[in-house]
Amino acid sequence: MGSLVSVISKHGENVIPEVAKMLRVLRHRGKEAYGISTDKTLTIAKKIDELEESLDMSSDVALGHNFSRILPDDIPQPIERDDFKIIFEGRVFSPLMRKEDITDLMSQFNNIEDIAKIIINNVNGSFSFIILKGKRLLVGRDPIGGVPLYFGSNERFYALASERKALWLLGIKNNHIKSFPPGNLAEIDRNGVKFQPIKILKKPRKKALGENFVLGELYMLLLKSIRERTADLNRVSLAFSGGLDSSILAVLMKKCGITPLLISVSLEGTKELEYAEKIAEEINLPFIAKTYTLDNVEETLRKVLWLIEEANALRAAICIPTFWVAEISSKMNCKVAFSGQGSDELFAGYHKYLNELKRSEENAEQTLYHDVFKLHENSLELDEKIYSFHGVEIRFPYMDFNLASFALSLPITLKIESEEDPLRKRILRKLAKHIGLPPEVYLKPKKAIQYGTRVNKALKKIAKRKKLSMRDFINQVFKEMEWFI
Repeated sequence: MGSLVSVISKHGENVIPEVAKMLRVLRHRGKEAYGISTDKTLTIAKKIDELEESLDMSSDVALGHNFSRILPDDIPQPIERDDFKIIFEGRVFSPLMRKEDITDLMSQFNNIEDIAKIIINNVNGSFSFIILKGKRLLVGRDPIGGVPLYFGSNERFYALASERKALWLLGIKNNHIKSFPPGNLAEIDRNGVKFQPIKILKKPRKKALGENFVLGELYMLLLKSIRERTADLNRVSLAFSGGLDSSILAVLMKKCGITPLLISVSLEGTKELEYAEKIAEEINLPFIAKTYTLDNVEETLRKVLWLIEEANALRAAICIPTFWVAEISSKMNCKVAFSGQGSDELFAGYHKYLNELKRSEENAEQTLYHDVFKLHENSLELDEKIYSFHGVEIRFPYMDFNLASFALSLPITLKIESEEDPLRKRILRKLAKHIGLPPEVYLKPKKAIQYGTRVNKALKKIAKRKKLSMRDFINQVFKEMEWFI
């Protein structure tokens, strides 16, 4: 785990100092080693100061990497193979491979472009990569987009980074930065950029399938996704509310032979933690809960805004509890965590889908597909940046490509029973019943994390004390941020 950066000068400038500055601002993502590579040289050091002191190279294109070891086989990067350098940031799930295995595979082919396409098409994982060959870059990302990667440009540079703030450091404005599209391959040199979609989530044709068949497929696909994502693990945590999504994951992880530590958080005075503890006891898994105060919310807000890099009140309210779970996971020495992100989009958990269904089934299904297609920007990248800050790798079992594709192929009527359906996610609730979860789980109405933990209410109360609306309060805090500490 770590961060990757890359810069190409449009006018032949030396970009090594810029790459070093970007690594410094992203050192919260990895502090165990730092690496910089040009097309001819590669330098890796244990400290950022040592790296900067040793840099006597000059190049108009370079790669950089911050390294944090999560699993024993993880190694510092960039990696050199034959006539190219590569940074592969993320994790391969099946077949279980190391980063070196992928780079060794790439060195067997003369055409780097072809093997880059093969990786995007065939490697099941959560990753982004940058290949430097000569003076050009080949950049790829997995089809779901769980590992953040941003691309930006200005009059001087084309640049890529794991977080936007590293691109801001180069003077690239936010309106010239975009999330690198999942499942795409880009070729970049000083003259321009060419994107090519390789493997993306498509809106499939709806299938008329029997309910029993669908339940069987969902069970097998989700179990397979969890098994692949736990194959290299001994200790793991799970963000746990006792609700539908996290309870299903907990039970299936247990079936895979993994005993996750269930972590719940909330503001003081809520009953949600008592409920979560009761469900944890029923499924017989270790459980830890922690309560927080208004002061904790205000303190955490600044860190969360620095990490999610946007003044978005809704996302801040969602990400504050995520920050707490990641913090506890790190303190409990769980370096890999699981999250139920994606379930509400795949199985129509949000109330807004009812409004779309009132217009038409086609409207509901189109909105759902759009939400899944944009999930990397709206949820996955945010969570990953927060967990990485704590030295924890986050995995999203519901967002397995095959599982997501199958879920998207199901008609909306399997997910929502009517325009007034109070529960939604019906097929997933039936799966929960099928695997033995108690009725209080599969009959419990959804309660969004920002409301269940009362963080949303706390932010409003803090804002009111300052005589501001919640949105104005968030904007004010965001404008006061020191981005390049």
